[in-house]
Amino acid sequence: MNEKKKTSAALKRLAREALIGRYGVMAGASALMIALNVLSTFIPEWVFPEYSIFSQVGQFIISLVIALLVSLFSAGFSRLALEVSHGQRPLFGNMLYPFYHHPDRFLMMYLVLVVIQLILQIPITICSQIYARTYLSQTMTLEEALTYLSFVLMCSGISTLIYVIITLRFVMASFLLLDYDDIGGIQALKESSRMMKGHKARYFYVTISFFGVMLLAVLTCGIGLLWVMPYMETTIAYFYRDLKGDVQ
Repeated sequence: MNEKKKTSAALKRLAREALIGRYGVMAGASALMIALNVLSTFIPEWVFPEYSIFSQVGQFIISLVIALLVSLFSAGFSRLALEVSHGQRPLFGNMLYPFYHHPDRFLMMYLVLVVIQLILQIPITICSQIYARTYLSQTMTLEEALTYLSFVLMCSGISTLIYVIITLRFVMASFLLLDYDDIGGIQALKESSRMMKGHKARYFYVTISFFGVMLLAVLTCGIGLLWVMPYMETTIAYFYRDLKGDVQ
């Protein structure tokens, strides 16, 4: 536990070297992840286009089901990154690995994170409704609309920050489930929390160090993400292995 861990630059260098000759499959997997996330945004409204309580409930249920499916593919993407970090040729078919290796473990882990997110959203929803009923008139002026929007954005920002702080300890859970078939979702979250003790700031630094290339990728209309996503995920795979003391 006291052995010196690798720097962000060292982990990224290892990822770049490991990805040489393996970008084709990883880029294809990245394209699939992008497509799934885009579809997950639009499908609920396509199925329930009307604005009603029934439609909102339906949209929430469909969004949750799709999010659970996408989470399994996301774990599959992590599986490919682990293969790359071990010097193996990633197999595109392993995007489905979580689907036939006790998917309930991955789903349980993700549901816990969803519950945390929903709990954090409750105060925002209540505060937004109270604010709207108390301060906004029926004919909302531009100034009132901007003030309300600022209030909602501020609350959302605070909620997101708290969520990130709480869930940073759980970021290794997917890798643990991929590595060990005999542990459950809750156990993986607990083990991830133990592994990340003293390393959360380092992980956060590693992820934000990709901000520049992510911005450039967005400026290329997302095409650059086909390169950045494998680079980032493989770096995180090396981070996980480094925590285990599995990287030379």
